[in-house]
Amino acid sequence: MQTYFVDSFTTTRFAGNPAAVCLPAHELSAATMQRVAAEIGFSETAFVRPAGADAQYHIRFFTPKQEIPLCGHATLAAAKITFDATGLRRAVFVNPAGVELACAQEEDGSIRLRFPVYETEPLGVPHALLQALGLTDCLNTRYSPRNKIILLEIDSAAALARLQPDFAALLRAYEGINGVLVTARSDTPAYDFHYRYFWP
Repeated sequence: MQTYFVDSFTTTRFAGNPAAVCLPAHELSAATMQRVAAEIGFSETAFVRPAGADAQYHIRFFTPKQEIPLCGHATLAAAKITFDATGLRRAVFVNPAGVELACAQEEDGSIRLRFPVYETEPLGVPHALLQALGLTDCLNTRYSPRNKIILLEIDSAAALARLQPDFAALLRAYEGINGVLVTARSDTPAYDFHYRYFWP
């Protein structure tokens, strides 16, 4: 099985957000993919196989502990490896839920992803959760029932970069969620917003 380590969101070696991309020659069991992801130890490992249709691929994402439905930086990594290996400039990755993740390589080599938009609803966030993140308050709180993710907006990208969550406390603070996403408007014109995703 060809396996690649890819640093997403960077042009510098050993920087950015690492993901593993595995290209198995035949279908693997979920248990085997889970063991591979646990041994690699990155936050996410993507497994990619051709889907039969032109430029369409099956993709599955595993953390060291469990399978997850979606991962941005691992999809970006999978697109990079797919484009380099095939010479394609466009591809569609399809997760087990049938969600299509369209990717395209631009003339300058950058890669553009199109991800689904999920509905959110208001949510009151327990003080213990904010405390576990190192926050005293936030501007907005939402919840994505489809993905079981809590979203928090804070007022400073610099404060976002400094967060050092207490993961044990975060686990105790809320049940039945997959993770917490914290976001802030960018303080530079190059980006609209910054975010960090905490998966305890």
